[in-house]
Amino acid sequence: MSNIQSTYILAANSAAMELFKISKEALMESNNYDFMVFKFSAWEDVLVDLEEWEDHVSINESTYNILHGNLCVKLRELIK
Repeated sequence: MSNIQSTYILAANSAAMELFKISKEALMESNNYDFMVFKFSAWEDVLVDLEEWEDHVSINESTYNILHGNLCVKLRELIK
């Protein structure tokens, strides 16, 4: 039985990444939604998607889940 390890990435424009570098809370509390989180097991699965973003950084699973939820809330508010 194979144990596949997931990798988690935050990809963002420069403004969102600067907020994240301050803290994930700074990004979450901002009105910036120009970021995406990715979960994948092979880099080939995400390389093309990462090219669309100015910057990316590795994150842990907990941060992935928190930022994914935050992005969903922000986008839901945007389309209301």
